[in-house]
Amino acid sequence: MPGEGAPFAPLAVRVIAPAELAQERLDADTLARLAARVGPFALLDFETTGLSGEPDSELLEVGALLVDLAVPDAATPGAPPLRARTLTSLVRPEREIPRAIQRLTGIGPDDVRDAPAREALAPALTAALAGRTIVAHNADFERFFLARHVDPGFERARFLDTQDLLAVTHPDAPDLRLESFTRSELGTEERHRALDDALDTARVLSRVGVGARAGEARYAVAREALAAYAPESPWLAALEQAGPGSRDDHGAPALLAIGASEEAPVPFDEDAIAAALADEARGRRHFPGYRVRAPQIELARRFVRTLRDGAVLLLEGGTGVGKSLAYLAAAIPFAMERAAAGQRGPVVISTRTKLLQDQLLSKDIGAAARFLGWPGLRAVSIKGRANYVCARRLETALAEGLEPRIFAEDRMAYAVLLACARTRAHGEVGGVPAALRRRFPPLHGLLHRSVAARAEQCSREQCAGQGEACPFGRRRAALAKAQLVVANHDLLLRWPPDYPTLEHVIADEAHELPAVADEVYAQEVMPEEALDRLDDVFGRPGEAKHDVALLAPRARRAARRDAVAWRRGVQQDLAALGRALGRHANEYGELQMPERPGPDFDDAIQIARTAADRLDAVVAAAEAFDEDDDEREGAAALARTLGDLRGMAATLRLAADGGGADAVATYDGLVAPFDRWRLAVRPVSPGPVFHERFLGGLASFAGVSASLFVGGDAFAALGELEIEQRARDRLDRTRVASPFDYASHMRVVAMRTPEAALVTETAAVLGQIARRLGGRTLGLFTSLRRMRDVAEILSEELRADGIEVLTPRRAFDDPAALVARFRRGNAVLLGSRTFWQGLDIPGVDLQAVVIEKLPFEVPSELRRRREARLRAEGVDPFDRATLGKMLLNLKQMVGRLIRTEDDRGIVVIVEGRPEKRYFRRLPDALPEGQRVRVVTRAELDEVLAEVGLGAPRDR
Repeated sequence: MPGEGAPFAPLAVRVIAPAELAQERLDADTLARLAARVGPFALLDFETTGLSGEPDSELLEVGALLVDLAVPDAATPGAPPLRARTLTSLVRPEREIPRAIQRLTGIGPDDVRDAPAREALAPALTAALAGRTIVAHNADFERFFLARHVDPGFERARFLDTQDLLAVTHPDAPDLRLESFTRSELGTEERHRALDDALDTARVLSRVGVGARAGEARYAVAREALAAYAPESPWLAALEQAGPGSRDDHGAPALLAIGASEEAPVPFDEDAIAAALADEARGRRHFPGYRVRAPQIELARRFVRTLRDGAVLLLEGGTGVGKSLAYLAAAIPFAMERAAAGQRGPVVISTRTKLLQDQLLSKDIGAAARFLGWPGLRAVSIKGRANYVCARRLETALAEGLEPRIFAEDRMAYAVLLACARTRAHGEVGGVPAALRRRFPPLHGLLHRSVAARAEQCSREQCAGQGEACPFGRRRAALAKAQLVVANHDLLLRWPPDYPTLEHVIADEAHELPAVADEVYAQEVMPEEALDRLDDVFGRPGEAKHDVALLAPRARRAARRDAVAWRRGVQQDLAALGRALGRHANEYGELQMPERPGPDFDDAIQIARTAADRLDAVVAAAEAFDEDDDEREGAAALARTLGDLRGMAATLRLAADGGGADAVATYDGLVAPFDRWRLAVRPVSPGPVFHERFLGGLASFAGVSASLFVGGDAFAALGELEIEQRARDRLDRTRVASPFDYASHMRVVAMRTPEAALVTETAAVLGQIARRLGGRTLGLFTSLRRMRDVAEILSEELRADGIEVLTPRRAFDDPAALVARFRRGNAVLLGSRTFWQGLDIPGVDLQAVVIEKLPFEVPSELRRRREARLRAEGVDPFDRATLGKMLLNLKQMVGRLIRTEDDRGIVVIVEGRPEKRYFRRLPDALPEGQRVRVVTRAELDEVLAEVGLGAPRDR
């Protein structure tokens, strides 16, 4: 047996007897099957002093589970033919262990003082792992440290990564981190000790094998996916006894399961709803810690009147008021009353983010329905159709993966696609985590091709032909039956004409509607979308076997040869346009076209017009090729798609002219290879189209947010939509303050900091407060560059204090994962605009918010044109718009701090600009009664003490 008799010292060895495997939560059958497939293997984990990309990183601890097949013991019938041993050792690093690593692992200098050095440990570890397949979670990490610190020969060893298995068994997990699986599958936290984590990896693997034998659907799907697209995968050994694949939720109800309720139904009556909310005993039966809140009851009354009277309500509810239950307490009885009266059309609740949308459906609505005595409520969540698998298009994409031309290394992406489609709830693939997309690069395009993002890609008739097999079809069928629908703002403003009619809408996070409207009502061009539409018309090049083109078969055959050349020409034109414009873009690949483009843009303008002409020519050719039969299936979809292509041509010409008088053209993503950019031509005044397409057709509308008014004015939040002007005759404006004791629990201070010293002073403030509080500090930035500069300084300064600095490094970094790490303590979290709102860190985990600079909007051509219109109307654009939006942003940033009635903390504005005349307006962005005090850095400890925080800490 490899390694038998090898000098394993100084590694500590423990033999796990067969009878002990179950106690260790290790499944002998699963481990034995894998060993039979790959031979002897080692489940390995390292703890290190840093990441693999950091040059000073060293080994700190090694842990491994060695697994070998053994000769069955005749004296012990039924014993698994398996031998398992653990190996572990600390490693004495050459440099000091960073405090953050000490806190994470619990390994300190005293622990490693007598541990072997790496050089002494390497021969024993090499002997122990010789000839074995090495299994690890995120195996590239172990590969790097083995090859660099143990033996370069390990670069050629065989590695298996459990992430590949879990990607197909758990594509519905939030990410691929080991701690996510120890929590969900084992009910434990990751220990961040080498042997513990190696064993946890084995336990998660064992859980997969046990689940497969028990017939759990996700493992059956995983086996089918691997068998089809990666039949050589060793991970099939863990799934060998899984049954035939099936959809986890095939035929499962898409409507929310409310559960039973013994409460008497609350009618749609203002006083009855108020009485229910005032019944604390009733509330506690459904909401832990429920307390009667007078502001919440007042909010509910306002929502009742809005729905009853057909009003337009703009409502600001401070943090802690309980806005969600207030509007649900009105909306649910109203929806049930409408259903009882035979009125069709649901009440729609819309949120800005899909995260809040899911939370409302999974957590809030069911509890509210039971509380109100309406367990029969039919509620459903609906997102844009691009979030759900289309059975027809999925079948085409999966068929492609079986063709010999697909590289073996790319086939795993098809396996993950199949797993996502069948295991993720309701076939929803819009939220597939970034970790899967990064690990399997082809998956991004496959997901895109597996959904029907536009109606012409899958008509109602085609969808109906798939029956219950189509996830999107099931979701749309549930929508038709629902009395309460949860949507998001983007879908709300794009509401398809074949969905139930919109009549009554409650928009949570209403301050986000203008930004969404800017995108929804923009005219767009993206090279990828243009090529997609060409593929919709003619079929994908080289894919005749799985062709789903909109052209009639005879026309498609006639056009096929020309279609390839047309597609290549459009692709080359649009890439050339990206390169020509890229010379004018900023460092982030952004370009705002001036209202009157000068000679510097002549080349780009000519290319844009050439691309537009080519698109028009392709459309004309497609119309000539197609059979003259408007009644055939797909004719209407073809007409819409060709209309989209003509629209793109018109948009390219409009952008070449600077957008005209009423629109602004902006390009994003103008970076190499210049084929993934986006052009958006946005209206300067979206208000008219917002009312024509949306608000004007509603019977009632309620826009609610914690940040809607600044000094009593809603213009900063909603001015572009012209709601107050156009709905004046039925408008109601209400503000209900937070019940929290801000006067005792919160302080807001500003500092005099010159621009040149902003980075160093922000780092110093964050460091001082973080040391005083043991982390628990959030830094909010208006500049990504300054955020990264501060992170670099702060990481070095706080290393000795064991305080970790967390910040997004890449666009696809998961904010939720960063927040989870921050809440473990001893950390500073830095973020830019995406962290300004929606971040909810209640309790002692967050005690200080440091704002590096007052958050004025970045100047843009669109902002300039809108301000010019205000000026023409006799309005001061700085006071009404520029300053108002800054104060609204500041209000959202300050709102991250106090999330519960017991929270305490301070807000520090590093560059507060107290010398500016608008400084006196800052209290408009703060809770009532709060003021902004100008302080020096030396006074910050005193400010912390005023709210009972920041006692001196031992270092």
